[in-house]
Amino acid sequence: MKKLRAKLVFALGKNGGQTLRALTSGFRRHGVEVVQGGEADFYVAWGWRRGQPLRAAGREVLVIERGYLGDRKQYTSFGWNGLNGRAAFAEINDGGVRARQLFGELRPWRTHDAGYALVLGQVTKDTAVRGADIVGWYAQAADVLGTRGWEVRFRAHPLEPGPLPLAMRARSIGGTLGQALHRAALAVTFNSNSGVDAAVLGTPLVALDPGSMAWEVAAHDLEAPPQRPERAAWYSRLAWKQFSYDEISSGQAWEVVRQAAPEALRG
Repeated sequence: MKKLRAKLVFALGKNGGQTLRALTSGFRRHGVEVVQGGEADFYVAWGWRRGQPLRAAGREVLVIERGYLGDRKQYTSFGWNGLNGRAAFAEINDGGVRARQLFGELRPWRTHDAGYALVLGQVTKDTAVRGADIVGWYAQAADVLGTRGWEVRFRAHPLEPGPLPLAMRARSIGGTLGQALHRAALAVTFNSNSGVDAAVLGTPLVALDPGSMAWEVAAHDLEAPPQRPERAAWYSRLAWKQFSYDEISSGQAWEVVRQAAPEALRG
C-alpha cells in the first residue's frame, strides 16, 4: 500500500492539541507520515474555512469538524473535500449496532400534527451558511409557514452574538433544543445540525439545503406536509461518520475514513 504524507492544518486552541495528538498517533499506526513543511498527499483541515482554499488549489482535503450525534464535542467528523452533506464519507451500515450502542435508539416519529412549526436558527457567520441570506430566509420560512396555518416559533442559535433583526411573524422560544423540539410538530432548518437532533427525536423535519446532514430524512419544501421516512439506515451510516479521540488515536477512524478517500490515496 502506498505510503502517504499528511499535513495538519488547524488551530491548536480549545481541543486542537488533543486532536493533533490523536490524529498523529492514528496516522502513524497506518504508516501515514505527518509532515510540517513542503507538499503532502492530503491535508487535514479543521473546518471548511481552512479546507476550502486548499481544495480550490487542487489539494485533497480531509475536513474534520465536531460530530453530529451525541455529545458533539467528544466526537470528530471526517469528510473528504467538502463540508457536511457536501463531503464524501465512508457509507457503512452495520444494521445500527454502533448507533444504538453509542447514541441510543431512535425515537418514534410523531404521528400527529399538534404543535408549532419550529424555525431553527444558525450562526450567521458560520461557514455552512456562507453566501446565504440566512436572516432573510428565516423571515421567508415564517411567512410561508404562517400562511399555511402553522403557529410559528423561532429558536435562535445559542452562540449567535446579539439579537437578530428578524422581520418575521414568529415568537422566539428559549429553553434547551430538546425542550423546543418536544413541543414542535415540525422542525424547519436551512442546514443546521439541529436537523439531526430533530430527526433522532422523531420531529418531522424540513431542510432546505443539501448541506444538511439530515437531508436524507427531511422534506425539502416549506409547503410540504410533515414527512416520516425510514431513518434506520441513515442513522446507522451517520454513526460511522464521527469518531472519539480514542478511535482516532488507535487508527480505527482512519481505517474507515480511508474507504471514502480519492482513489489515489487508497491504492
